[in-house]
Amino acid sequence: MDFLIYGRAALSGHDHSDTPELDDAHWSYMDGFADRMTARGPTLSADRQTWTGSLHVVDLPNAEAARAFAMNDPYDQAGMFTEHLIRRFDNLLGRTMWDVPRRGDDLPFLCIADSSSDGPSPGNEEVPAAPALTERLILWGRLRPVHSPRPSGVAFALVAPDRDAVRSLIADERAMLGWYPNVEIHAWEFGGRR
Repeated sequence: MDFLIYGRAALSGHDHSDTPELDDAHWSYMDGFADRMTARGPTLSADRQTWTGSLHVVDLPNAEAARAFAMNDPYDQAGMFTEHLIRRFDNLLGRTMWDVPRRGDDLPFLCIADSSSDGPSPGNEEVPAAPALTERLILWGRLRPVHSPRPSGVAFALVAPDRDAVRSLIADERAMLGWYPNVEIHAWEFGGRR
């Protein structure tokens, strides 16, 4: 079962040039899950200069394993995250980020629209992505709370020239997004060893 695990960075951020040993420990830990990953990578500030968090979509047996995955990450053990968003992830594309060819100079972005796990779900279960968006998608899936079958949101990664282009695409595809009111847009990079 796939889980989306998004760790939000502590306010101070992280300069990867200052902690090569910690970065190597993080990558080594993640390498142990490489054959179960759908996507991985850091989120960045709007100028792509500051680390703001880490995304992992990984196949794990249950919610407890997903929590352990997050807590055993050397970054988490070093206090680099303030919290983790952990959701079940229904992969609507049926592929990994490594299956997607690169598109020119477009940049990757991660978008997360997740409602409260306690509130009603406003999302539409089966809305296909429009062709204009489909050709840009790297990752797209329905989010569900770890102990509930009902949707709580959607998450997707796509390539676009800039953040304004992402906002425009989102505005045009509200139905595909399930009408979730708030969509976080993060600059993102493909993860792995540098």
